[in-house]
Amino acid sequence: MKVKERILSWTLVMCLIGFLFVPGGETQEIVTLSLQEAVRSGLEESNEARLAKEKLEEARINFEEGKAILLLSPSIIQELSLQNTWKVAQRNYEMTLTQHALAVERGYYNVLKAQQSLDLAQNNLKRAENQYQNIQTRYSLGMVAEIDLLSAELELNRAENEIQKSRRALSLAQFQFNQLIGNRESQNYQLSDKLDFQPLEVNLEESLKYALAHRLEIEQAHDAVNLKEKEVEVNSNPYTPPLTLQKSKVQLSQARVNLENIQNSVILEVHQNYSTLKDAEERVPLQAQSSKIAQEKLYIAQAQFDAGLITTVDLLDKQYATYEAETAYLQAVFDYRVAQATFFTSLGMSLEERPKTWQEENTEQPPAQD
Repeated sequence: MKVKERILSWTLVMCLIGFLFVPGGETQEIVTLSLQEAVRSGLEESNEARLAKEKLEEARINFEEGKAILLLSPSIIQELSLQNTWKVAQRNYEMTLTQHALAVERGYYNVLKAQQSLDLAQNNLKRAENQYQNIQTRYSLGMVAEIDLLSAELELNRAENEIQKSRRALSLAQFQFNQLIGNRESQNYQLSDKLDFQPLEVNLEESLKYALAHRLEIEQAHDAVNLKEKEVEVNSNPYTPPLTLQKSKVQLSQARVNLENIQNSVILEVHQNYSTLKDAEERVPLQAQSSKIAQEKLYIAQAQFDAGLITTVDLLDKQYATYEAETAYLQAVFDYRVAQATFFTSLGMSLEERPKTWQEENTEQPPAQD
């Protein structure tokens, strides 16, 4: 295939890709979708959210049935257990939505990354096309050998393959995202948020305090302790068999140990996610510097090639190294944004709460050290 034909072919392909989230290439009105709107849609329209609501409704019906049965056979212990079961169902519903919100946010960033990856692949293809045309002209003038032309053509083919791979990745990311937000009508969305690097000063000590006060698993464990305390209180009377009271006390002790275990687990999770966040944050500027250096090396290599100081292979190696460095920087930014989302989720902090966190209210307090 001639180079001009390749360019025309890929131009047509890019036009088709422009119909984002539209199967069959049908033109639809483009609707701007922010990250918060995407999360809201996912929590209302997705199959995961709908199934969670159905399970919660089933638990509510069981709760109402249980209350009706208790009217005929009253039992304080059974009533406490019934109320706790209903609370557990509510907590589980909230935790399901929390995890799905994180999945939507990750999916949102994944689409943005796939779109930017495609842009990088297109820029890389343009560089490869320019190099191929340049070397083809030099070859026709007898300035370079046939191996140089073949090497340039190989690089062009590799750039075209990267375009295909990026297209497939974007299509898959869009498909997954549509499922996460419940986009059953294949609405045409234009994502408004950016996948950029926005470092945050995070106070680890305050993060731990927030997590211990807001994690739903800890609240659920507290509910279990409260239930067992009430059971011990109810069974502490002369009419309850001693073994029943002893069993209630043992169960209360177990509930308290379980609460402590969950608190320790949350603390460990926050520490781990904090470490992952800081690691990802430190990688971004390093990858940015690597990308800048690669671009500068390519500029120098082009000048050296034009002066006949390096071979075609040397130039093409620098060209591909630049593309790899640009892709690595994009991946580093993506990893940081996902680590950021995972960290805040491990605190029990919703997307809406993040701009109003303690980190803005306690600016005078120095951040904790690693």
